[in-house]
Amino acid sequence: MKTPSTPGKKDYLQSILYLTLYVLAIVGSAFLLLPELWYVWGIIVLGGMLLLVNWHKQKTAYRCPNCSHVYEISFLTDLLAPHGVNKDGGWLLLRCPSCHQRSKTTVLKKE
Repeated sequence: MKTPSTPGKKDYLQSILYLTLYVLAIVGSAFLLLPELWYVWGIIVLGGMLLLVNWHKQKTAYRCPNCSHVYEISFLTDLLAPHGVNKDGGWLLLRCPSCHQRSKTTVLKKE
């Protein structure tokens, strides 16, 4: 893995664009498909969420605030871990594989 860097404005705008398209797809398909074709709508919601998580997993790495170890996580961990954004950028609540401390890790962009 090349040295990850801090995400820039372009990365945040790309994330916002993808999330906006996902929400629009959910809302638009809800008007067209619910309540008769609820199962098709469910497939659209689930499929879109899985695509977003896979994209996020491929584009990001994480830095432990305690020991500065940089690491990647699995698809399932990326799907289930608590996410958030604060003044320093994005974070995930993860356990570091090096120091084994659970903390809000810094999200990095893979190069």
